[in-house]
Amino acid sequence: MSESVPLRLLKEGDAFQGILLAREAAYKTSTRGSEYLELKVADSSGDLKAFLWDVRAVEGDLEAIRPDVFLWVKGAVSSFNGRLQLKLDKVRHVPDEQVGDLSAFFPVSARPVAEMQAELDACLASVKDPWIRRLLGAMLQDDTELRAAFCRAPAAKSMHHAHLGGLLEHTLSVVAMADRACTHYRTLNRDLVLAGVLLHDIGKTAELSYRRSIGYTDAGNLLGHIALEAEWISRVAAGIPDFPEELRLQLLHIVLSHHGRLEFGSPVLPKTPEALLVHYLDDLDGKLDAMFRALGDESGGSSWSAYDRALERTIYRQRWPKVETVEN
Repeated sequence: MSESVPLRLLKEGDAFQGILLAREAAYKTSTRGSEYLELKVADSSGDLKAFLWDVRAVEGDLEAIRPDVFLWVKGAVSSFNGRLQLKLDKVRHVPDEQVGDLSAFFPVSARPVAEMQAELDACLASVKDPWIRRLLGAMLQDDTELRAAFCRAPAAKSMHHAHLGGLLEHTLSVVAMADRACTHYRTLNRDLVLAGVLLHDIGKTAELSYRRSIGYTDAGNLLGHIALEAEWISRVAAGIPDFPEELRLQLLHIVLSHHGRLEFGSPVLPKTPEALLVHYLDDLDGKLDAMFRALGDESGGSSWSAYDRALERTIYRQRWPKVETVEN
């Protein structure tokens, strides 16, 4: 593997050479009729657009340069419209066996997995309803394959928590907010809310692929995570003798409505207090994660971020300093 400087630490004018993952790759034709190579390359710290303006500088087979392969690249960092990019001099394909640990090219959660697993188990242990506890235990403890995927999967392809461990990190963040909300709104069914939060995105373990780069599986493209998890929940509930039908319906309603709007992929709108809470907290956590990432992207040095398509806005980077509480 390359000992190159992480992409997120590069500045305009820096030279770069090393192995990167090609998330996107396409040969294109300029307005002058010349062919060039446009890439999006990545390491565990982030990604950058990259351009090779003379395809004759590709070493080896041009057809080997495609998405989801590893490339050795050499070039320098430049800036265009306030965003950093790589202007490349040379590119060549690198076989997987020469790369080593493929996961090293994925961004990962800042939180240790063991710490998050312990928090997950503490949440499960706090559930008092015996039916909900059995259902959650069957899916998130007894099913070791599903649990492992739940702890490793990203939460999305790009919009929020798009890193290994991101699904569990996002879920636990929503759990923490939901717990506080249930303390404030005491008529809410806390166990039902926590079950809805823990299961609202569990289908992403099968919707997303993340061995090489984050994308969608066939099941993800054909069904989507909401349909997948609804099927799983019903199947597990059916395997628990005398599982209450009313509870199954209410839990499925939270999962099916958590996107909040029909045009966003939910087949129904939230129609219970628990479902409404899960939707808004899920949406809030995803949007704040997108904002924090925009604030952390220092490319261009402007007071405003680049336009964020997910948030449909630019983000103001100037932060008013937080005053720490001083005890008398």
